[in-house]
Amino acid sequence: MIRKNGLLSIFFLGLATQSVAYGSDVEDEHIRQIVQSLLKEKDRKIEQLEARIQQLEGEQHNSTAVQNQNPASHAATVMPEPAKTALTGKIEPAVSSKLQDLDKKIDALKEAASDSGLEVSSFFDVNAKTGNSTDQTFSVGSVELDLDYVYDEHFGASSALVLCGNSSNADYSAPVAITCGNSGPGGLSGGSTAAGIAVALIDYHLFNDRIPPRGRIFNNQGLHIQAGRFDLPFGTDYQNFANKDRITVTAPLTTSRMQLGGYNGDGVRSYGAWGLFNYSVFWTDAMYADDGHAIGGRLGMALGQRAYSVHNPNQDGIEFGVSHLSELDGGNHIRNTVYGADLSIGYGMLRLQNEVMLLQAHQGLTVAAESNPVLDDFGNPIGKVHQLGYHATLIANLENVVKHPILAFARFSRWQPKQDFGLDFDGSRVAIGDISMLSVGFNYKFNDHLRLKFEYNNSLGTSIAEQYFDKKLAIGQMVIAF
Repeated sequence: MIRKNGLLSIFFLGLATQSVAYGSDVEDEHIRQIVQSLLKEKDRKIEQLEARIQQLEGEQHNSTAVQNQNPASHAATVMPEPAKTALTGKIEPAVSSKLQDLDKKIDALKEAASDSGLEVSSFFDVNAKTGNSTDQTFSVGSVELDLDYVYDEHFGASSALVLCGNSSNADYSAPVAITCGNSGPGGLSGGSTAAGIAVALIDYHLFNDRIPPRGRIFNNQGLHIQAGRFDLPFGTDYQNFANKDRITVTAPLTTSRMQLGGYNGDGVRSYGAWGLFNYSVFWTDAMYADDGHAIGGRLGMALGQRAYSVHNPNQDGIEFGVSHLSELDGGNHIRNTVYGADLSIGYGMLRLQNEVMLLQAHQGLTVAAESNPVLDDFGNPIGKVHQLGYHATLIANLENVVKHPILAFARFSRWQPKQDFGLDFDGSRVAIGDISMLSVGFNYKFNDHLRLKFEYNNSLGTSIAEQYFDKKLAIGQMVIAF
C-alpha cells in the first residue's frame, strides 16, 4: 500500500514538473513577442525621425538658396520690429541708425549706377534769415541734379540741372540774399545758374575719366577738352558755386559783385594737371554784355599737399594761382580785362584762403558822355573804370577739439568800384560805393548727406542805395545732398 502511494506521488510530481516546464516555455515565447513588437515600434519611430530630419534639411537648403538670390528680402524677413524700451517708451533704433540705413541705400543706388558708367548726385538747400529788406524769412534756395557719364576710354559728358526755389525773386538783393545760383553778401546773382541748365558739356579726356560738372575739377592728373556750358575756372571760388561745396553760406564780394554771382558761359575749355602744376583755358561768350566773347584761363601750383585728392579745406600745404580774362565786343575790340590772384595756406587745423581781383575797362568815353555815361545790361558804365575786390577767409577744423565735425570760419571781403552809380534790381539808377563785409559762422556735418550752416554778416558801417541791401543779417542753411 505504501509502495503504491509512493508511485502515485512520483507520477504526479513528474506531471507537475512537465507542466511547469511547459508553462515556462509559453511565457518565454510571449515575452519574446512583446520585445520584438517594441523593437519594431522603435525602428518605425527612428525611420519617422530620420525622414523628418531630411525634410527639415531640405527646407533649410531651399531657404538658403532664396536668401542668396534676394538678400534684401531676407533682411526684411529676419529684421525684428523696432522695440520700445520699458523706461522711455522710445522706439529703437535711434535716428542715427536710421540715417545710417539711408546712407547704405543711397550708396547702393550710386554703386549700381556707377557700374554702368554714370555718377549721380543731387542736393537742395533750405534757408532761414533774420529780419531783412526782402521780408522773406524762409526760402528754398535751389535744387540741383549733377550727372557724370563716361561713355568709353576717351569720351564722356556731364551736366548740372538747377531749379530755383522761392528765393529767386531776390536775385539782385544784398548783402546776403540767398538766391538760386551763386549769390553772396552784397552781390548780384549772375551767370546762367539762375535757373535751368548750369552745366552741360561733352568731354574728351586722357588718363582721368571722371568729369565733375562743378566744384573742384583737379581731382586727378589728366587732360580734358570740353565743349558746352560750364563754370569758368577763374580764381578759386568757382569750386564753391554749388552750395553743397561751399563751407560758408554766402559767396565773397569778389564772386557776388565782380563775377556777377559766378562766371559761367557757353564755349570751349581745356584743363589738366601734371605733377605740381594745373591749368585751365577757356573761350566763351561775353561775361558783361550780350555781344562779343571772352578768353582767359588760370595757371596754378600746389606744394606740400595731395593736390589731386578729394578737396580738403584744411589740408596742409600751399596752393596759389593767377587768372586772366579778356572780354571783346562784337568788333573784336577789348572791352574789359580781369586779373586775379589766389593763395591758400593750410597748416594743422587752420586754412587761410585769399583772393584778389581787378577789373579794368578799356573802351573810353567822350567828354560829353562823362556826366551821363552809358550803362551796360548789368549796371556797369561803359568806359575807363575799374573795380577792385579781395577777400581773406580763415577756416578752422574743430573736430579734434570739440569731438564733433564742425568747421568754423571768418571772412573779410571788400569791393571798391570806381564808378559812383549802378543799376538796382528793377533797372533804376542808384548810388554805389565801397562795401566791406565781415562774415562769421560755422558748418556742422551730420553725415555725407546733411550739413547745417549758420552765418552772420555785418557791412561794418558801409552801405549802398540798392533796395535790398542789408547792413546786418544772420542766415541759417540746411543742405541735403544725395
